[in-house]
Amino acid sequence: MYSWVSSTFIILSLLLFWGLSAQVKETHQIIKEWVQTKQLISKENANWETEKIILTDLDDSLTKEISELENKLELFEKENIGAAQQRADLSDRKEKTEITSLLFYDKMKKTETEINKISGFIPSPLKARLSPFFEKINTQKGKNYSLRDRLDAAVSILQSIHLFNREVHLERQEFSLDEGKSREFRVLYFGLSVAYFVNESESVAGWGQPSEKGWIWTRKDEIAKEISSGVAILENRALPRFLKLPMPIPVSTER
Repeated sequence: MYSWVSSTFIILSLLLFWGLSAQVKETHQIIKEWVQTKQLISKENANWETEKIILTDLDDSLTKEISELENKLELFEKENIGAAQQRADLSDRKEKTEITSLLFYDKMKKTETEINKISGFIPSPLKARLSPFFEKINTQKGKNYSLRDRLDAAVSILQSIHLFNREVHLERQEFSLDEGKSREFRVLYFGLSVAYFVNESESVAGWGQPSEKGWIWTRKDEIAKEISSGVAILENRALPRFLKLPMPIPVSTER
């Protein structure tokens, strides 16, 4: 019986040892898994903190970029409004300029017409010098020039006429008298009011008067020497003195 009890005790001890050993192994495994879990959690926490910092930086960056884009969008909208206003202002200025240009064109045409009407009063030598300007205000040829060029031409013509009318001028000019023979004369123009002519030999002389159809020349040979004296004074070949020249009666433009 002792032997049986001993055997039973040994068996129970072995069973108990095996059970405790299994529990210890299981406990060790649980502890190992728990430690691994804690390490994993710790690692994940560390990774999360890193990712959190990255995400925070990214959020800040995106927030800043969004803010900049909103500012740019606001600025663009303001500029767009400004551009629209500028376009409206330019359109308004263009319309006013077109109206002004039409008024100026109309006034320019009237001025050119008036200048062409008085062209007959302009002495031939002066008109020849002004021919490039008359070409610009000519009704047909003037179409090839800008309004500014035509205005400059009109001003030049009027200014030249004004200056010519204020002084005495000596010109060489060729024209014909009543007999129809063309001759060259020395002509003294006293502005645009009257002119006196004489040939080189002092055999033919007379006076001229302006009209809308051009200058009208009247022969009066007896004043040839007095006109020649005037020519000599203007050419500095004689001392200045008063000239005794007749003042013709204004002629009708219908002549």
